[in-house]
Amino acid sequence: ETITTDPPLSNLTYKYVDYEETITDTCFVSLALKAVAAVCMAISLCGLVGNGLVLWFLGCQVKQNPSATYALYLAIADFLLLLLLLLQMLAVLNISLICLSGLISLYAQFVLAVNTLCEYFVLSSLAFLAAMSVEQCLAIF
Repeated sequence: ETITTDPPLSNLTYKYVDYEETITDTCFVSLALKAVAAVCMAISLCGLVGNGLVLWFLGCQVKQNPSATYALYLAIADFLLLLLLLLQMLAVLNISLICLSGLISLYAQFVLAVNTLCEYFVLSSLAFLAAMSVEQCLAIF
């Protein structure tokens, strides 16, 4: 009786393949990137609607207390973050038009500014979440 097994994994060779070297056009947007941008835009739109409702509810309908104020500021930071992400995904989808008009340097500056603002709003959201958590912990004592 013969027993066959799979070859050991140590015989496999690994090779790094750089797929980006085959793309020389900086204005090329792959279909996968377009799909990811479309999904991100859909998620951003849903988040904008949800955060808009939270802003309306907390800004107009709820009596202001410290918890509601932190939640309002958190909703503002998240709303602005989602708005910037939506704008960035629109820019990704329109990169070919931007390249045709010769505005690639302006596009690069736009992406840098949006990335910087996104980092700011993400850190702001984390700070408001931390402040809300500390407030809730201190309320127990």
